[in-house]
Amino acid sequence: MKKFNAASVIASALAALLLLSSCTPIGKMQQNGWIKKLGEEFPEDTFTYDGHPEHQLTGTDYSTVKVASELYPDCYIEIWKENGELYTDYLAYAYEEDIYDELYRVLDGRFPCSDIVIDQSSQDSYKGYPVEDIGAKKFIKNYMNYRCRVILFYDDESQIPGDEEMKELFLDLIDDENQIYDLDLFYVDAGYADVAADDIYKYYSVRFQLVMYEKNHITNIYVDYHDNSTEDHYIVKDMDV
Repeated sequence: MKKFNAASVIASALAALLLLSSCTPIGKMQQNGWIKKLGEEFPEDTFTYDGHPEHQLTGTDYSTVKVASELYPDCYIEIWKENGELYTDYLAYAYEEDIYDELYRVLDGRFPCSDIVIDQSSQDSYKGYPVEDIGAKKFIKNYMNYRCRVILFYDDESQIPGDEEMKELFLDLIDDENQIYDLDLFYVDAGYADVAADDIYKYYSVRFQLVMYEKNHITNIYVDYHDNSTEDHYIVKDMDV
């Protein structure tokens, strides 16, 4: 007859409880506390529990909570706990206006054009941000990504820089504002100003990309031409600045 070790049975039971804790009522109560904390930090908004993320390979992630925001109903907001600390991506939405102001401060006037539109700023972070209203100034200093799409409208094709001119413009930018950049610059005929943002790949003439993963080093500067009049190519690859 098989004998059962009491310690093994208890250990197995505890392991099962730990595995299921995130989806039990107790786990949900704890996670509702996370949402309450977010509401205390940002009392001008109202937050409600919106379930858990679903992943194609791993299924439901009970360790992370989706949060619905009254101020930003179309935004996908998450909150989770890691090493005893709460994290969220909410701050990127809360400070969005200030983030765009910073991008315009840094980029407007840098490139020849008749008008500039900055959109699709990407502030997503796998690490997340603290569940704390740290203020836009501190967020920009410590967490902001200088990663975005820039639409540069031109009245005349002579405004579009050549390779060497664009290289110097990027180098001047890095020299004056030493950040890690990931920029997509699209030169677009000003006649398409009302429609270009909806389908930029249909209307752009030339695109310049600046890619960096660390300060003072350019991974690449790349250029491509919509009409294939010139072969797409790298202007710079792996350059310390």
